[in-house]
Amino acid sequence: MSKLQLGTLGILVTESSGSLPFNEGQLCRRLCLLGHKQEIQVFVFCPEWFKPGEQSIKGYSYGEQGWRKGIFPLPDVLYDRYFSRNTKQHQSKVMCLTQLKEAHEFMYLTRGLAGKWIVHQALLQNKELTPYLPETLLFEGKNQLGDWLTIHQGEAFLKPQCGTHGKRTLYIKAIGHKDQLFIRGRSGANTVFTRYLNTSAGYSWIERFTQHKNYLLQPYLHLTNMQEEPFDIRVLMQKEQTGTWNLTGAAARIGRKNSLTSNLHGGGKAHKARSYLIHEFGKVKATEIMDTITQLSTIIPSTLEENFGRLAELGIDYGVDKQGKVWVLEVNSKPGRSAFFQIGEADSARKSVENLIDYTHYLLTHRMFRRINS
Repeated sequence: MSKLQLGTLGILVTESSGSLPFNEGQLCRRLCLLGHKQEIQVFVFCPEWFKPGEQSIKGYSYGEQGWRKGIFPLPDVLYDRYFSRNTKQHQSKVMCLTQLKEAHEFMYLTRGLAGKWIVHQALLQNKELTPYLPETLLFEGKNQLGDWLTIHQGEAFLKPQCGTHGKRTLYIKAIGHKDQLFIRGRSGANTVFTRYLNTSAGYSWIERFTQHKNYLLQPYLHLTNMQEEPFDIRVLMQKEQTGTWNLTGAAARIGRKNSLTSNLHGGGKAHKARSYLIHEFGKVKATEIMDTITQLSTIIPSTLEENFGRLAELGIDYGVDKQGKVWVLEVNSKPGRSAFFQIGEADSARKSVENLIDYTHYLLTHRMFRRINS
Protein backbone atom coordinates (compact mmCIF):
# COMPACT_ATOMS: atom_id res chain seq x y z
CA MET A 1 0.00 0.00 0.00
CA SER A 2 1.30 3.43 -0.97
CA LYS A 3 2.30 5.78 1.85
CA LEU A 4 -0.05 8.31 0.29
CA GLN A 5 -3.06 6.10 0.82
CA LEU A 6 -5.36 6.77 3.73
CA GLY A 7 -6.27 3.11 4.10
CA THR A 8 -8.13 0.21 2.58
CA LEU A 9 -11.82 -0.35 1.89
CA GLY A 10 -12.78 -3.99 1.53
CA ILE A 11 -16.12 -4.75 -0.12
CA LEU A 12 -17.52 -8.06 1.10
CA VAL A 13 -19.67 -9.67 -1.59
CA THR A 14 -21.19 -13.03 -2.46
CA GLU A 15 -19.17 -15.45 -4.54
CA SER A 16 -20.69 -16.27 -7.94
CA SER A 17 -19.93 -18.26 -11.09
CA GLY A 18 -20.57 -15.50 -13.64
CA SER A 19 -18.10 -13.56 -15.78
CA LEU A 20 -16.69 -12.28 -12.48
CA PRO A 21 -16.33 -14.63 -9.50
CA PHE A 22 -18.41 -12.28 -7.34
CA ASN A 23 -21.65 -10.29 -7.41
CA GLU A 24 -22.21 -6.51 -7.60
CA GLY A 25 -19.51 -5.98 -10.22
CA GLN A 26 -20.82 -2.62 -11.47
CA LEU A 27 -21.02 -1.04 -8.03
CA CYS A 28 -17.62 -2.42 -7.04
CA ARG A 29 -16.01 -1.13 -10.24
CA ARG A 30 -17.26 2.40 -9.60
CA LEU A 31 -16.09 2.30 -5.98
CA CYS A 32 -12.60 1.13 -6.99
CA LEU A 33 -12.21 4.01 -9.44
CA LEU A 34 -13.54 6.62 -7.01
CA GLY A 35 -11.39 5.27 -4.20
CA HIS A 36 -8.23 5.72 -6.27
CA LYS A 37 -9.04 9.44 -6.66
CA GLN A 38 -9.26 9.83 -2.88
CA GLU A 39 -6.15 7.74 -2.09
CA ILE A 40 -8.17 4.81 -0.76
CA GLN A 41 -7.28 1.28 -1.84
CA VAL A 42 -10.58 -0.44 -2.68
CA PHE A 43 -10.80 -4.16 -3.28
CA VAL A 44 -13.48 -6.85 -3.44
CA PHE A 45 -13.44 -10.16 -1.61
CA CYS A 46 -15.66 -13.06 -0.58
CA PRO A 47 -15.67 -14.83 2.81
CA GLU A 48 -14.25 -17.99 1.29
CA TRP A 49 -11.11 -16.15 0.14
CA PHE A 50 -9.89 -15.15 3.60
CA LYS A 51 -7.51 -17.53 5.37
CA PRO A 52 -7.48 -17.17 9.18
CA GLY A 53 -4.19 -16.02 10.66
CA GLU A 54 -2.97 -14.26 7.51
CA GLN A 55 -2.31 -10.52 7.33
CA SER A 56 -3.43 -10.22 3.72
CA ILE A 57 -6.35 -11.38 1.65
CA LYS A 58 -7.01 -12.46 -1.92
CA GLY A 59 -9.33 -10.20 -3.83
CA TYR A 60 -9.98 -8.14 -6.96
CA SER A 61 -9.55 -4.46 -7.73
CA TYR A 62 -10.44 -2.40 -10.80
CA GLY A 63 -8.08 0.07 -12.46
CA GLU A 64 -6.86 1.28 -15.84
CA GLN A 65 -6.17 -2.29 -16.93
CA GLY A 66 -9.59 -3.52 -15.85
CA TRP A 67 -10.14 -6.11 -13.14
CA ARG A 68 -7.04 -7.65 -11.62
CA LYS A 69 -6.67 -10.38 -9.07
CA GLY A 70 -4.22 -9.68 -6.25
CA ILE A 71 -3.21 -9.86 -2.62
CA PHE A 72 -4.38 -6.94 -0.50
CA PRO A 73 -3.85 -5.67 3.06
CA LEU A 74 -6.66 -6.48 5.44
CA PRO A 75 -9.40 -3.80 5.27
CA ASP A 76 -9.41 -0.74 7.49
CA VAL A 77 -13.05 -0.15 6.55
CA LEU A 78 -15.45 -2.91 5.53
CA TYR A 79 -18.49 -2.41 3.30
CA ASP A 80 -20.86 -5.35 3.66
CA ARG A 81 -22.71 -6.10 0.43
CA TYR A 82 -22.98 -9.81 1.14
CA PHE A 83 -26.39 -11.43 0.62
CA SER A 84 -26.75 -14.89 2.17
CA ARG A 85 -28.87 -17.37 0.25
CA ASN A 86 -28.93 -19.96 3.00
CA THR A 87 -27.82 -20.67 6.58
CA LYS A 88 -24.49 -22.11 5.47
CA GLN A 89 -23.57 -18.91 3.61
CA HIS A 90 -24.64 -16.77 6.55
CA GLN A 91 -22.47 -18.79 8.93
CA SER A 92 -19.53 -18.52 6.51
CA LYS A 93 -19.88 -14.73 6.49
CA VAL A 94 -20.14 -14.46 10.28
CA MET A 95 -17.05 -16.64 10.77
CA CYS A 96 -15.08 -14.61 8.22
CA LEU A 97 -15.94 -11.31 9.91
CA THR A 98 -15.08 -12.68 13.37
CA GLN A 99 -11.69 -13.94 12.19
CA LEU A 100 -10.99 -10.73 10.28
CA LYS A 101 -11.69 -8.69 13.41
CA GLU A 102 -9.25 -10.83 15.39
CA ALA A 103 -6.54 -10.37 12.74
CA HIS A 104 -6.99 -6.65 12.08
CA GLU A 105 -9.22 -4.07 13.76
CA PHE A 106 -11.50 -2.54 11.13
CA MET A 107 -14.46 -0.19 11.04
CA TYR A 108 -17.77 -1.07 9.45
CA LEU A 109 -18.79 1.45 6.82
CA THR A 110 -22.34 0.56 7.82
CA ARG A 111 -23.97 -2.13 9.91
CA GLY A 112 -26.70 -4.47 8.81
CA LEU A 113 -30.13 -4.12 10.34
CA ALA A 114 -31.93 -6.93 12.15
CA GLY A 115 -35.07 -8.52 10.71
CA LYS A 116 -38.14 -6.48 9.72
CA TRP A 117 -39.87 -7.13 13.05
CA ILE A 118 -37.00 -5.75 15.16
CA VAL A 119 -36.67 -2.73 12.84
CA HIS A 120 -40.41 -2.12 13.13
CA GLN A 121 -40.18 -2.24 16.93
CA ALA A 122 -37.28 0.23 16.88
CA LEU A 123 -39.23 2.67 14.69
CA LEU A 124 -42.26 2.40 16.98
CA GLN A 125 -40.17 3.92 19.77
CA ASN A 126 -40.29 7.26 17.97
CA LYS A 127 -43.74 8.80 18.41
CA GLU A 128 -43.24 10.97 15.33
CA LEU A 129 -43.12 7.82 13.20
CA THR A 130 -45.94 5.75 14.71
CA PRO A 131 -48.78 7.32 12.65
CA TYR A 132 -47.00 6.19 9.48
CA LEU A 133 -46.27 2.58 10.49
CA PRO A 134 -48.78 -0.13 9.49
CA GLU A 135 -50.13 -2.31 12.27
CA THR A 136 -47.78 -5.31 12.37
CA LEU A 137 -47.85 -8.64 14.20
CA LEU A 138 -45.67 -11.72 14.17
CA PHE A 139 -47.63 -14.36 12.24
CA GLU A 140 -48.69 -17.21 14.53
CA GLY A 141 -50.92 -19.36 12.35
CA LYS A 142 -54.45 -19.93 11.08
CA ASN A 143 -56.36 -18.99 14.25
CA GLN A 144 -54.69 -15.60 14.38
CA LEU A 145 -55.22 -15.13 10.63
CA GLY A 146 -58.91 -15.95 10.95
CA ASP A 147 -59.35 -13.35 13.70
CA TRP A 148 -57.38 -10.82 11.65
CA LEU A 149 -59.57 -11.27 8.56
CA THR A 150 -62.69 -10.76 10.68
CA ILE A 151 -61.37 -7.45 12.05
CA HIS A 152 -59.65 -6.13 8.90
CA GLN A 153 -62.41 -6.27 6.27
CA GLY A 154 -61.42 -9.76 5.15
CA GLU A 155 -57.93 -8.83 3.91
CA ALA A 156 -54.39 -9.54 5.09
CA PHE A 157 -50.81 -9.24 3.86
CA LEU A 158 -48.06 -11.65 4.87
CA LYS A 159 -44.37 -11.04 4.24
CA PRO A 160 -41.26 -12.93 5.40
CA GLN A 161 -39.37 -11.22 8.19
CA CYS A 162 -36.06 -11.57 6.34
CA GLY A 163 -37.29 -11.56 2.74
CA THR A 164 -36.07 -9.40 -0.14
CA HIS A 165 -37.38 -8.21 -3.52
CA GLY A 166 -41.00 -9.03 -2.64
CA LYS A 167 -40.38 -12.78 -2.78
CA ARG A 168 -42.75 -15.14 -0.92
CA THR A 169 -45.25 -12.42 -0.04
CA LEU A 170 -48.97 -13.20 0.18
CA TYR A 171 -52.22 -11.27 -0.17
CA ILE A 172 -55.19 -13.08 1.38
CA LYS A 173 -58.85 -12.15 0.94
CA ALA A 174 -61.88 -13.86 2.42
CA ILE A 175 -64.64 -14.06 -0.21
CA GLY A 176 -68.29 -15.05 -0.12
CA HIS A 177 -69.36 -15.65 3.44
CA LYS A 178 -65.76 -16.32 4.44
CA ASP A 179 -66.00 -19.92 3.26
CA GLN A 180 -63.41 -19.34 0.56
CA LEU A 181 -60.01 -17.67 0.35
CA PHE A 182 -58.43 -15.87 -2.59
CA ILE A 183 -54.63 -15.90 -2.35
CA ARG A 184 -52.23 -13.98 -4.55
CA GLY A 185 -48.51 -14.21 -3.95
CA ARG A 186 -44.97 -14.27 -5.21
CA SER A 187 -42.92 -17.42 -5.24
CA GLY A 188 -39.29 -17.79 -4.18
CA ALA A 189 -38.44 -17.22 -7.85
CA ASN A 190 -40.51 -13.99 -7.75
CA THR A 191 -43.24 -15.21 -10.09
CA VAL A 192 -46.87 -14.27 -9.42
CA PHE A 193 -49.42 -16.97 -8.60
CA THR A 194 -53.06 -17.12 -7.44
CA ARG A 195 -55.14 -19.67 -5.53
CA TYR A 196 -58.87 -20.05 -4.85
CA LEU A 197 -59.37 -22.46 -1.95
CA ASN A 198 -62.02 -23.21 0.62
CA THR A 199 -61.16 -21.73 4.01
CA SER A 200 -59.85 -24.94 5.60
CA ALA A 201 -57.70 -25.87 2.60
CA GLY A 202 -56.56 -22.26 2.28
CA TYR A 203 -55.34 -22.05 5.86
CA SER A 204 -53.50 -25.37 5.48
CA TRP A 205 -51.88 -24.18 2.24
CA ILE A 206 -50.76 -20.90 3.88
CA GLU A 207 -49.22 -22.77 6.82
CA ARG A 208 -47.29 -25.03 4.43
CA PHE A 209 -46.13 -22.02 2.42
CA THR A 210 -44.89 -20.12 5.47
CA GLN A 211 -43.57 -23.00 7.60
CA HIS A 212 -40.02 -22.82 8.94
CA LYS A 213 -39.88 -19.07 8.21
CA ASN A 214 -40.87 -16.10 10.36
CA TYR A 215 -43.60 -13.98 8.79
CA LEU A 216 -45.19 -10.62 9.57
CA LEU A 217 -48.94 -10.06 9.41
CA GLN A 218 -50.11 -6.63 8.24
CA PRO A 219 -53.18 -4.92 6.80
CA TYR A 220 -53.40 -5.03 3.04
CA LEU A 221 -52.82 -1.40 2.09
CA HIS A 222 -54.22 -0.45 -1.30
CA LEU A 223 -51.05 1.20 -2.59
CA THR A 224 -51.85 1.33 -6.30
CA ASN A 225 -51.96 3.97 -9.00
CA MET A 226 -54.85 4.92 -11.27
CA GLN A 227 -54.15 1.82 -13.39
CA GLU A 228 -54.27 -0.39 -10.26
CA GLU A 229 -50.54 -1.05 -10.50
CA PRO A 230 -48.68 -1.25 -7.17
CA PHE A 231 -46.14 1.50 -6.60
CA ASP A 232 -43.91 2.82 -3.86
CA ILE A 233 -41.37 5.59 -3.36
CA ARG A 234 -37.78 4.49 -2.71
CA VAL A 235 -35.66 7.08 -0.92
CA LEU A 236 -31.91 6.68 -0.54
CA MET A 237 -30.47 8.31 2.57
CA GLN A 238 -26.67 8.43 2.89
CA LYS A 239 -23.92 9.99 4.90
CA GLU A 240 -21.41 12.05 2.95
CA GLN A 241 -18.03 13.74 3.46
CA THR A 242 -19.02 15.52 6.70
CA GLY A 243 -20.57 12.42 8.25
CA THR A 244 -24.09 13.89 8.12
CA TRP A 245 -27.22 12.34 6.61
CA ASN A 246 -28.57 13.63 3.32
CA LEU A 247 -31.30 12.55 0.93
CA THR A 248 -29.45 11.33 -2.15
CA GLY A 249 -32.47 10.67 -4.32
CA ALA A 250 -36.06 9.46 -4.60
CA ALA A 251 -37.66 7.26 -7.24
CA ALA A 252 -41.15 5.91 -7.82
CA ARG A 253 -41.15 2.17 -8.49
CA ILE A 254 -44.17 0.77 -10.32
CA GLY A 255 -44.92 -2.95 -10.38
CA ARG A 256 -46.99 -4.96 -12.80
CA LYS A 257 -50.74 -5.08 -12.27
CA ASN A 258 -51.73 -7.73 -9.71
CA SER A 259 -48.06 -8.29 -8.79
CA LEU A 260 -48.43 -7.27 -5.09
CA THR A 261 -45.11 -5.42 -4.91
CA SER A 262 -43.29 -2.82 -6.97
CA ASN A 263 -39.75 -4.20 -6.70
CA LEU A 264 -37.69 -3.77 -9.85
CA HIS A 265 -36.47 -7.37 -9.45
CA GLY A 266 -40.06 -8.49 -9.96
CA GLY A 267 -40.39 -6.75 -13.32
CA GLY A 268 -41.18 -3.25 -12.10
CA LYS A 269 -40.17 0.05 -13.69
CA ALA A 270 -38.99 3.33 -12.21
CA HIS A 271 -39.92 7.00 -12.67
CA LYS A 272 -38.86 10.28 -11.09
CA ALA A 273 -40.69 10.47 -7.78
CA ARG A 274 -42.00 14.04 -7.77
CA SER A 275 -43.24 14.07 -11.38
CA TYR A 276 -44.89 10.68 -10.90
CA LEU A 277 -46.73 11.82 -7.77
CA ILE A 278 -47.88 14.99 -9.56
CA HIS A 279 -49.31 12.80 -12.33
CA GLU A 280 -51.17 10.65 -9.78
CA PHE A 281 -52.29 13.22 -7.19
CA GLY A 282 -51.86 16.69 -8.68
CA LYS A 283 -49.20 19.26 -7.79
CA VAL A 284 -50.54 20.42 -4.41
CA LYS A 285 -51.08 16.92 -2.96
CA ALA A 286 -47.85 15.62 -4.49
CA THR A 287 -45.90 18.41 -2.79
CA GLU A 288 -47.54 17.53 0.53
CA ILE A 289 -46.66 13.84 0.06
CA MET A 290 -43.03 14.59 -0.81
CA ASP A 291 -42.71 16.97 2.14
CA THR A 292 -43.94 14.20 4.46
CA ILE A 293 -41.57 11.66 2.92
CA THR A 294 -38.63 14.06 3.24
CA GLN A 295 -39.46 14.82 6.87
CA LEU A 296 -39.76 11.11 7.76
CA SER A 297 -36.50 10.37 5.96
CA THR A 298 -34.64 12.80 8.22
CA ILE A 299 -36.04 11.11 11.35
CA ILE A 300 -35.62 7.43 10.50
CA PRO A 301 -31.78 7.20 10.23
CA SER A 302 -31.06 8.69 13.66
CA THR A 303 -33.82 6.57 15.21
CA LEU A 304 -32.26 3.39 13.85
CA GLU A 305 -28.71 4.43 14.77
CA GLU A 306 -29.84 4.75 18.37
CA ASN A 307 -30.76 1.06 18.27
CA PHE A 308 -28.25 -0.52 15.88
CA GLY A 309 -25.15 1.68 15.92
CA ARG A 310 -23.52 3.69 13.15
CA LEU A 311 -25.04 3.37 9.68
CA ALA A 312 -23.98 4.86 6.35
CA GLU A 313 -26.91 4.37 3.99
CA LEU A 314 -30.55 3.34 4.11
CA GLY A 315 -33.09 2.56 1.43
CA ILE A 316 -36.50 3.58 2.77
CA ASP A 317 -39.65 2.39 0.98
CA TYR A 318 -42.83 4.41 1.33
CA GLY A 319 -46.32 3.47 0.24
CA VAL A 320 -48.93 6.07 -0.71
CA ASP A 321 -52.59 5.06 -0.61
CA LYS A 322 -55.47 6.41 -2.70
CA GLN A 323 -56.05 9.26 -0.24
CA GLY A 324 -52.40 10.32 -0.32
CA LYS A 325 -51.62 8.87 3.11
CA VAL A 326 -47.93 7.97 3.45
CA TRP A 327 -46.85 4.65 4.99
CA VAL A 328 -43.36 3.52 5.98
CA LEU A 329 -43.14 0.06 4.43
CA GLU A 330 -39.54 -1.10 4.88
CA VAL A 331 -36.03 0.10 5.65
CA ASN A 332 -33.05 -1.62 4.03
CA SER A 333 -29.43 -1.19 5.12
CA LYS A 334 -28.15 -2.72 1.84
CA PRO A 335 -30.10 -0.72 -0.70
CA GLY A 336 -29.82 -1.01 -4.44
CA ARG A 337 -29.42 2.10 -6.54
CA SER A 338 -30.51 0.83 -9.95
CA ALA A 339 -33.70 2.93 -9.88
CA PHE A 340 -31.69 6.16 -10.07
CA PHE A 341 -29.70 4.93 -13.05
CA GLN A 342 -32.93 3.70 -14.69
CA ILE A 343 -34.76 7.03 -14.44
CA GLY A 344 -31.84 9.09 -15.72
CA GLU A 345 -31.24 10.95 -12.44
CA ALA A 346 -27.55 11.36 -13.23
CA ASP A 347 -26.78 13.46 -10.17
CA SER A 348 -28.49 11.09 -7.72
CA ALA A 349 -26.99 8.02 -9.41
CA ARG A 350 -23.49 9.52 -9.23
CA LYS A 351 -23.86 10.65 -5.62
CA SER A 352 -25.25 7.26 -4.57
CA VAL A 353 -21.79 5.81 -5.21
CA GLU A 354 -19.61 8.86 -4.49
CA ASN A 355 -21.10 9.28 -1.01
CA LEU A 356 -19.82 5.85 0.01
CA ILE A 357 -16.24 6.81 -0.78
CA ASP A 358 -16.68 10.29 0.73
CA TYR A 359 -17.90 8.77 3.99
CA THR A 360 -15.11 6.18 3.96
CA HIS A 361 -12.66 9.09 3.59
CA TYR A 362 -14.35 10.78 6.55
CA LEU A 363 -14.00 7.65 8.72
CA LEU A 364 -10.35 7.09 7.80
CA THR A 365 -9.42 10.74 8.28
CA HIS A 366 -11.07 10.89 11.71
CA ARG A 367 -9.40 7.63 12.69
CA MET A 368 -6.01 9.13 11.85
CA PHE A 369 -6.92 12.32 13.73
CA ARG A 370 -7.86 10.34 16.84
CA ARG A 371 -4.57 8.44 16.69
CA ILE A 372 -2.53 11.61 16.37
CA ASN A 373 -4.29 13.21 19.33
CA SER A 374 -4.50 10.16 21.57
